[in-house]
Amino acid sequence: MTAFLPRVLYVSGPVEPPWTRSDKNLVRDVATHLKRYRARVLTHEGVVGALPPEIETEAAWGPKISGHTPLGRRLGLMGRLLATSDVQLIHLFWPADPVVAQIVRLGARARGVPVIHTLVRAPSNTLGITRMVAGEPVVTLSRETQRRIQGDGIVDAVHIPHGVEPRKGRSKPDSDSIRTRYGIPHGPPLILYCGDYKHAYAARTVAAVLPRVLREIDCHFVMACRILDDDDRAEESRIREAVSADGLSNHVSFLNVVPDLRDLMAVCTVQIFPADSVNERMDMPRVLLEGMAEGLATVVANKAPFEEVVEPGGAIGVPTMQPVTIAAAVLDLLRDPKRRSALATAGRQLVESRFSIARVAERYESLYDRVLAEANDSLMASPPRSRLRETGGRIFSLRPRGERR
Repeated sequence: MTAFLPRVLYVSGPVEPPWTRSDKNLVRDVATHLKRYRARVLTHEGVVGALPPEIETEAAWGPKISGHTPLGRRLGLMGRLLATSDVQLIHLFWPADPVVAQIVRLGARARGVPVIHTLVRAPSNTLGITRMVAGEPVVTLSRETQRRIQGDGIVDAVHIPHGVEPRKGRSKPDSDSIRTRYGIPHGPPLILYCGDYKHAYAARTVAAVLPRVLREIDCHFVMACRILDDDDRAEESRIREAVSADGLSNHVSFLNVVPDLRDLMAVCTVQIFPADSVNERMDMPRVLLEGMAEGLATVVANKAPFEEVVEPGGAIGVPTMQPVTIAAAVLDLLRDPKRRSALATAGRQLVESRFSIARVAERYESLYDRVLAEANDSLMASPPRSRLRETGGRIFSLRPRGERR
């Protein structure tokens, strides 16, 4: 029956493997969990079987090429796509971008289709934000970004957080086999940092935390950081040299792409994420929520947007770039199993109640209901002669396609 559901065009980067980018994972997961709408997502040509059958795909990105897609090709495909798509709603998953926003805005207006814009990254600067979004409502992934864009002129800003699958229904992996797979020593508790090497000095802070913890207790650190470019490679090399100089190389594992990150998370004890900023990154890191879902006791920076997990008790907040304080928090958790277990349980329950992808999809569907209802009301209030001109001959409806009165 999904063929008769109202269609929403998800305009984003190509939604296909490898699943190493949080923004396309968000698009895939929301599309998968819709119940009253059907999503159409964009892929490259030749992508088969990568998505559930209930998700429509359109190979609008054309043939896959190595490296980044040229800007001209990206803008051209969006223009062609918006000119031909048969959908009731356009949902743009994109950072704040004046060029892309204008193309989507004009294309949607020509088609008479309403637009929702989810900001998949926290903008570094919100001055002039009204020109950098394709329309309102604008969805933010954190309350902090919502507050910032409202202060600079966005009237209809809606906070819907990132969402992940809870642990429920997933069998816990065997710790010994996971450690063997990644060459991690058996026995000692594992401290996980999962993020980018360039993410606001977080990796360097973890490297400074490491010797302060290891002097007090036997454990093992896991640096699960992707190598995206030469700068990442150089940063990892510097951290390796510092660890080696301290004589601690045997207490640290450097992993890059991890095939099943959540299995690795499930056998770790504590995760730390001391990032000083999330500007131009996804507001609430997906890996952070996944670690909490897997029952990791979590230590984060005590600043926005991380207060959304600290204030409800799902994580411990500590000052950023202060290795001594962060190390003290980690040591307290390692030495106090009851406190660690309580924090892990609270984090897992917070994900289930607030960051579950099923709940996130429900909130998006409620937003779709509201936007389409407002579009209908606006259409009915306009003079009869202008209605077809304003909508390109379309009438908005919450009634499923194919359903008769």
